[in-house]
Amino acid sequence: MIPIILALMLASQTANPKGEEILNQMASLYSGADGIILVMKSQTYSKVFEETTSTTIAFNFNPPDTFYYSSDYEQVLGIADTTWVLSKKHKQIQKKLTESYLKPTDFIINWNNHYVLKNYQKGGDFDKFDLVGKEGVSPSQVRITLNQERHLRYIYYKDASGDDVNIRLSQERLARTAKIHLINIDIPKGYQLIDLTE
Repeated sequence: MIPIILALMLASQTANPKGEEILNQMASLYSGADGIILVMKSQTYSKVFEETTSTTIAFNFNPPDTFYYSSDYEQVLGIADTTWVLSKKHKQIQKKLTESYLKPTDFIINWNNHYVLKNYQKGGDFDKFDLVGKEGVSPSQVRITLNQERHLRYIYYKDASGDDVNIRLSQERLARTAKIHLINIDIPKGYQLIDLTE
């Protein structure tokens, strides 16, 4: 009898129809938009160096498969299955497969293709969701926070180095943008292109 009770308790913690309904409403809101323009403040805390670095990220997504974002350190362009990452520090552009690169739309559009809802909490004007990645998904755990209108406000996860990453959205427009810098064509002088897709 006790194992059955424990199984029911575990199922009630992980299966949350209300939380999934809210996440699906969020996904519908963003996937129905002509495009997504976000401005985010990212703070990364390194346990190794015991320091926090901050940067502002401008993110643009034009459906169905083009995204671009820029920060103080890098620029990233994704078109279909290919992503180019421009590192200002290393003066290089790496060409990669898009599936290996994390982007904010992975948490909001078709979230359940990448993650499973582990926990849902209602807190005042916000809803918090703990997501666990499906096999091979990185980061493996993500916490997102939505406001009452089902708009994304915060993202938290640990990156590949184990650093804590906190992202706060400061601006949002659901529209297409023409401000996508084609770093795959317009390569800055002195930068090296490294193809990691071969």
